[in-house]
Amino acid sequence: MNPLMILIGLLGAIFAMGGGSSSDKESGSAEGDAIPTSVSIDEDTEGEDDDGPKQDHGSHGGSDAAYVDITEFGTHHGTSSHTHVESLEGGRTPITTEAQIAYNGLRDFLGLKPVSLEEVGEWAFDQGLTNNEEAYGDDIPGVGLYYSMQGAKVGWIADDAFDPQILADIQLAAREVEVGEVLVMVEAYGLEGFDRYLEENGLVNEFVNTLKMEPHYGGWMHGRVHGWRDFEDASGKDVAIAHDLNHLTVLSHDQTQPFMNDTFDWPQWPALDVPQADVANYFQSMVTLGDPEGEGIAEGLVKKSCG
Repeated sequence: MNPLMILIGLLGAIFAMGGGSSSDKESGSAEGDAIPTSVSIDEDTEGEDDDGPKQDHGSHGGSDAAYVDITEFGTHHGTSSHTHVESLEGGRTPITTEAQIAYNGLRDFLGLKPVSLEEVGEWAFDQGLTNNEEAYGDDIPGVGLYYSMQGAKVGWIADDAFDPQILADIQLAAREVEVGEVLVMVEAYGLEGFDRYLEENGLVNEFVNTLKMEPHYGGWMHGRVHGWRDFEDASGKDVAIAHDLNHLTVLSHDQTQPFMNDTFDWPQWPALDVPQADVANYFQSMVTLGDPEGEGIAEGLVKKSCG
Protein backbone atom coordinates (compact mmCIF):
# COMPACT_ATOMS: atom_id res chain seq x y z
CA MET A 1 0.00 0.00 0.00
CA ASN A 2 1.10 3.54 -0.69
CA PRO A 3 2.96 4.84 2.44
CA LEU A 4 1.10 8.13 2.17
CA MET A 5 -2.27 6.36 2.35
CA ILE A 6 -1.12 4.42 5.42
CA LEU A 7 -0.16 7.69 7.14
CA ILE A 8 -3.51 9.28 6.27
CA GLY A 9 -5.32 6.23 7.66
CA LEU A 10 -3.40 6.39 10.94
CA LEU A 11 -4.08 10.11 11.35
CA GLY A 12 -7.78 9.51 10.70
CA ALA A 13 -7.94 6.83 13.38
CA ILE A 14 -6.24 9.08 15.91
CA PHE A 15 -8.62 11.93 15.13
CA ALA A 16 -11.65 9.67 15.52
CA MET A 17 -10.49 8.68 19.01
CA GLY A 18 -10.23 12.32 20.01
CA GLY A 19 -6.52 12.44 20.74
CA GLY A 20 -5.34 12.48 24.33
CA SER A 21 -4.73 14.68 27.34
CA SER A 22 -1.83 14.71 29.73
CA SER A 23 -4.18 14.29 32.69
CA ASP A 24 -6.17 11.21 31.74
CA LYS A 25 -4.94 9.89 28.39
CA GLU A 26 -8.44 10.47 27.01
CA SER A 27 -9.63 12.93 24.42
CA GLY A 28 -10.18 16.51 25.38
CA SER A 29 -9.85 19.20 23.30
CA ALA A 30 -29.91 34.14 37.52
CA GLU A 31 -32.69 32.97 38.47
CA GLY A 32 -36.36 32.38 37.46
CA ASP A 33 -39.76 31.88 38.97
CA ALA A 34 -40.41 28.22 38.07
CA ILE A 35 -38.36 25.11 37.49
CA PRO A 36 -37.56 25.08 33.74
CA THR A 37 -38.26 21.76 32.00
CA SER A 38 -37.39 22.54 28.39
CA VAL A 39 -35.11 24.71 26.30
CA SER A 40 -35.02 25.88 22.72
CA ILE A 41 -32.61 24.35 20.23
CA ASP A 42 -30.70 26.49 17.76
CA GLU A 43 -32.45 26.01 14.41
CA ASP A 44 -29.14 26.39 12.58
CA THR A 45 -27.74 23.27 14.26
CA GLU A 46 -30.87 21.20 14.88
CA GLY A 47 -30.77 17.85 13.12
CA GLU A 48 -26.98 17.75 12.80
CA ASP A 49 -24.11 17.12 15.17
CA ASP A 50 -20.39 16.47 15.16
CA ASP A 51 -20.84 12.86 14.07
CA GLY A 52 -23.82 13.13 11.72
CA PRO A 53 -27.62 13.16 12.03
CA LYS A 54 -29.06 13.19 15.53
CA GLN A 55 -31.04 10.29 16.94
CA ASP A 56 -34.04 10.39 19.27
CA HIS A 57 -32.95 8.84 22.57
CA GLY A 58 -35.59 10.59 24.66
CA SER A 59 -37.18 7.43 26.00
CA HIS A 60 -34.11 5.17 26.27
CA GLY A 61 -33.37 3.51 29.58
CA GLY A 62 -36.72 4.38 31.09
CA SER A 63 -36.32 8.14 30.70
CA ASP A 64 -39.58 10.01 30.10
CA ALA A 65 -39.89 11.05 26.45
CA ALA A 66 -40.97 14.51 27.68
CA TYR A 67 -37.36 15.17 28.69
CA VAL A 68 -34.73 16.34 26.22
CA ASP A 69 -31.75 14.07 25.61
CA ILE A 70 -28.39 15.86 25.75
CA THR A 71 -27.61 14.61 22.24
CA GLU A 72 -30.33 16.96 20.99
CA PHE A 73 -27.76 19.68 21.63
CA GLY A 74 -25.07 17.74 19.78
CA THR A 75 -22.92 14.63 20.09
CA HIS A 76 -19.15 14.65 20.39
CA HIS A 77 -16.19 12.34 20.07
CA GLY A 78 -14.92 10.40 23.05
CA THR A 79 -13.02 7.24 23.92
CA SER A 80 -15.30 6.07 26.73
CA SER A 81 -16.91 2.67 26.34
CA HIS A 82 -20.15 4.25 27.59
CA THR A 83 -20.22 7.26 25.27
CA HIS A 84 -23.01 6.10 22.95
CA VAL A 85 -26.53 4.90 23.63
CA GLU A 86 -25.86 1.40 22.33
CA SER A 87 -22.96 1.02 24.80
CA LEU A 88 -24.88 1.81 27.99
CA GLU A 89 -24.88 -1.13 30.38
CA GLY A 90 -25.30 -1.99 34.03
CA GLY A 91 -28.24 0.36 34.47
CA ARG A 92 -26.44 3.41 33.05
CA THR A 93 -28.79 5.78 31.23
CA PRO A 94 -28.53 8.79 28.89
CA ILE A 95 -28.24 12.34 30.21
CA THR A 96 -31.59 14.13 29.89
CA THR A 97 -33.22 17.28 31.19
CA GLU A 98 -34.75 15.22 33.99
CA ALA A 99 -31.46 16.05 35.72
CA GLN A 100 -32.41 19.72 35.67
CA ILE A 101 -35.53 18.93 37.69
CA ALA A 102 -33.42 17.20 40.34
CA TYR A 103 -30.89 20.05 40.18
CA ASN A 104 -33.43 22.82 40.66
CA GLY A 105 -35.01 20.76 43.42
CA LEU A 106 -31.69 20.82 45.28
CA ARG A 107 -31.46 24.57 44.71
CA ASP A 108 -34.97 24.99 46.08
CA PHE A 109 -34.02 22.95 49.15
CA LEU A 110 -31.14 25.38 49.67
CA GLY A 111 -33.44 28.37 49.36
CA LEU A 112 -32.18 29.30 45.88
CA LYS A 113 -34.37 30.11 42.91
CA PRO A 114 -34.46 27.78 39.88
CA VAL A 115 -32.19 28.51 36.95
CA SER A 116 -32.23 27.56 33.28
CA LEU A 117 -29.77 25.34 31.43
CA GLU A 118 -28.46 28.46 29.72
CA GLU A 119 -27.63 30.12 33.03
CA VAL A 120 -25.72 27.07 34.22
CA GLY A 121 -23.94 26.81 30.87
CA GLU A 122 -22.90 30.45 30.90
CA TRP A 123 -21.55 30.01 34.43
CA ALA A 124 -19.45 27.04 33.32
CA PHE A 125 -17.95 28.97 30.41
CA ASP A 126 -17.21 31.93 32.67
CA GLN A 127 -15.45 29.66 35.18
CA GLY A 128 -13.15 27.90 32.71
CA LEU A 129 -14.91 24.55 32.98
CA THR A 130 -15.17 23.97 29.22
CA ASN A 131 -12.85 23.05 26.36
CA ASN A 132 -13.22 26.38 24.61
CA GLU A 133 -13.64 29.96 25.74
CA GLU A 134 -16.48 30.62 23.27
CA ALA A 135 -19.67 28.65 22.78
CA TYR A 136 -21.00 27.51 19.43
CA GLY A 137 -24.42 26.24 18.36
CA ASP A 138 -26.17 24.65 21.33
CA ASP A 139 -23.08 24.47 23.53
CA ILE A 140 -24.57 26.66 26.26
CA PRO A 141 -27.64 24.53 27.11
CA GLY A 142 -25.71 21.29 26.55
CA VAL A 143 -22.93 22.31 28.92
CA GLY A 144 -25.58 23.59 31.32
CA LEU A 145 -27.33 20.23 31.32
CA TYR A 146 -24.06 18.39 31.94
CA TYR A 147 -23.16 20.48 34.98
CA SER A 148 -26.75 20.43 36.26
CA MET A 149 -26.49 16.64 36.26
CA GLN A 150 -23.13 16.64 38.03
CA GLY A 151 -24.29 19.13 40.64
CA ALA A 152 -27.44 17.13 41.34
CA LYS A 153 -25.45 13.89 41.65
CA VAL A 154 -23.01 15.27 44.25
CA GLY A 155 -24.08 18.61 45.71
CA TRP A 156 -26.48 17.11 48.29
CA ILE A 157 -23.71 15.46 50.36
CA ALA A 158 -22.90 17.16 53.68
CA ASP A 159 -19.34 18.44 54.10
CA ASP A 160 -18.60 16.37 57.19
CA ALA A 161 -19.82 13.19 55.48
CA PHE A 162 -18.22 13.64 52.07
CA ASP A 163 -16.37 10.61 50.75
CA PRO A 164 -15.90 9.79 47.03
CA GLN A 165 -16.98 6.21 47.68
CA ILE A 166 -20.52 7.45 48.32
CA LEU A 167 -20.79 8.28 44.62
CA ALA A 168 -19.98 4.71 43.62
CA ASP A 169 -22.32 3.16 46.16
CA ILE A 170 -25.31 5.40 45.53
CA GLN A 171 -25.05 5.41 41.72
CA LEU A 172 -24.84 1.62 41.68
CA ALA A 173 -27.85 1.37 44.01
CA ALA A 174 -29.82 3.70 41.72
CA ARG A 175 -28.84 1.72 38.62
CA GLU A 176 -29.95 -1.47 40.34
CA VAL A 177 -33.23 0.28 41.21
CA GLU A 178 -32.66 -0.04 44.95
CA VAL A 179 -34.59 3.15 45.76
CA GLY A 180 -34.87 2.38 49.46
CA GLU A 181 -31.10 1.95 49.68
CA VAL A 182 -30.59 5.27 47.89
CA LEU A 183 -32.77 7.10 50.41
CA VAL A 184 -30.99 5.45 53.33
CA MET A 185 -27.69 6.84 51.99
CA VAL A 186 -29.21 10.29 51.44
CA GLU A 187 -30.35 10.33 55.06
CA ALA A 188 -26.96 9.11 56.29
CA TYR A 189 -24.69 11.34 54.19
CA GLY A 190 -26.84 14.18 52.92
CA LEU A 191 -27.62 17.69 54.08
CA GLU A 192 -29.97 17.43 57.02
CA GLY A 193 -33.57 17.07 55.87
CA PHE A 194 -32.81 16.54 52.19
CA ASP A 195 -34.16 12.99 52.22
CA ARG A 196 -37.48 14.27 53.62
CA TYR A 197 -37.49 17.10 51.09
CA LEU A 198 -37.22 14.64 48.19
CA GLU A 199 -40.12 12.54 49.46
CA GLU A 200 -42.37 15.42 50.45
CA ASN A 201 -41.88 17.18 47.11
CA GLY A 202 -42.22 14.12 44.89
CA LEU A 203 -38.65 14.33 43.59
CA VAL A 204 -37.35 10.89 44.53
CA ASN A 205 -37.69 9.50 40.99
CA GLU A 206 -35.98 12.49 39.39
CA PHE A 207 -33.11 12.28 41.89
CA VAL A 208 -32.68 8.52 41.43
CA ASN A 209 -32.89 8.79 37.63
CA THR A 210 -30.22 11.49 37.64
CA LEU A 211 -27.91 9.22 39.63
CA LYS A 212 -28.32 6.60 36.89
CA MET A 213 -27.07 8.90 34.14
CA GLU A 214 -23.71 8.10 32.56
CA PRO A 215 -21.38 11.16 32.53
CA HIS A 216 -19.64 10.10 29.30
CA TYR A 217 -22.88 9.74 27.36
CA GLY A 218 -23.00 11.72 24.13
CA GLY A 219 -19.32 12.65 24.28
CA TRP A 220 -19.89 15.97 26.10
CA MET A 221 -17.48 15.09 28.91
CA HIS A 222 -14.58 15.31 26.48
CA GLY A 223 -16.02 17.23 23.56
CA ARG A 224 -17.25 20.28 25.50
CA VAL A 225 -16.68 20.11 29.28
CA HIS A 226 -13.04 19.03 29.37
CA GLY A 227 -12.29 22.01 31.64
CA TRP A 228 -8.68 23.13 31.94
CA ARG A 229 -9.03 25.08 35.18
CA ASP A 230 -6.28 24.06 37.62
CA PHE A 231 -6.81 22.58 41.07
CA GLU A 232 -4.16 22.28 43.78
CA ASP A 233 -3.05 19.63 46.23
CA ALA A 234 -2.67 20.33 49.96
CA SER A 235 0.72 21.99 49.38
CA GLY A 236 -0.67 24.48 46.88
CA LYS A 237 0.80 22.81 43.79
CA ASP A 238 -1.34 22.51 40.66
CA VAL A 239 -1.95 18.77 40.26
CA ALA A 240 -5.24 18.37 38.43
CA ILE A 241 -7.72 20.12 36.17
CA ALA A 242 -11.50 20.44 36.35
CA HIS A 243 -11.92 17.53 33.96
CA ASP A 244 -10.10 15.25 36.39
CA LEU A 245 -12.52 16.18 39.16
CA ASN A 246 -15.49 15.54 36.87
CA HIS A 247 -14.37 11.91 36.90
CA LEU A 248 -15.65 11.60 40.49
CA THR A 249 -18.96 10.28 39.14
CA VAL A 250 -17.33 8.00 36.55
CA LEU A 251 -17.27 4.48 37.98
CA SER A 252 -15.12 1.44 37.37
CA HIS A 253 -16.49 -1.10 34.93
CA ASP A 254 -17.96 -3.11 37.82
CA GLN A 255 -19.33 0.14 39.32
CA THR A 256 -17.67 -0.32 42.71
CA GLN A 257 -15.08 2.48 42.54
CA PRO A 258 -15.43 6.26 41.94
CA PHE A 259 -12.95 8.66 40.32
CA MET A 260 -12.21 6.17 37.56
CA ASN A 261 -10.95 6.49 34.00
CA ASP A 262 -13.64 4.55 32.19
CA THR A 263 -11.56 3.80 29.10
CA PHE A 264 -8.75 2.05 30.93
CA ASP A 265 -10.61 1.12 34.16
CA TRP A 266 -7.96 2.66 36.37
CA PRO A 267 -8.16 5.69 38.73
CA GLN A 268 -8.16 9.25 37.43
CA TRP A 269 -4.84 9.68 39.23
CA PRO A 270 -4.47 13.52 39.29
CA ALA A 271 -7.87 13.96 40.98
CA LEU A 272 -6.85 11.77 43.90
CA ASP A 273 -4.28 14.38 45.01
CA VAL A 274 -6.90 17.14 45.40
CA PRO A 275 -8.18 17.47 49.01
CA GLN A 276 -11.64 15.95 49.41
CA ALA A 277 -13.00 19.19 50.84
CA ASP A 278 -11.99 20.99 47.66
CA VAL A 279 -13.63 18.30 45.54
CA ALA A 280 -16.85 18.68 47.53
CA ASN A 281 -16.77 22.46 47.19
CA TYR A 282 -16.19 22.16 43.44
CA PHE A 283 -19.35 20.12 42.94
CA GLN A 284 -21.31 22.32 45.34
CA SER A 285 -20.33 25.35 43.24
CA MET A 286 -22.21 23.79 40.34
CA VAL A 287 -25.37 24.06 42.45
CA THR A 288 -24.82 27.55 43.85
CA LEU A 289 -23.17 28.84 40.64
CA GLY A 290 -20.34 30.16 42.80
CA ASP A 291 -16.55 29.99 42.73
CA PRO A 292 -15.36 26.42 41.87
CA GLU A 293 -12.45 26.98 44.25
CA GLY A 294 -14.55 28.67 46.90
CA GLU A 295 -16.34 27.42 50.01
CA GLY A 296 -19.22 25.65 48.29
CA ILE A 297 -22.57 25.64 50.06
CA ALA A 298 -22.48 28.23 52.82
CA GLU A 299 -23.32 27.16 56.35
CA GLY A 300 -26.91 28.03 57.14
CA LEU A 301 -27.98 28.20 53.50
CA VAL A 302 -30.40 25.27 53.89
CA LYS A 303 -33.95 26.39 54.59
CA LYS A 304 -34.67 26.55 58.31
CA SER A 305 -37.85 24.51 57.85
CA CYS A 306 -35.78 21.57 56.61
CA GLY A 307 -33.16 21.72 59.38
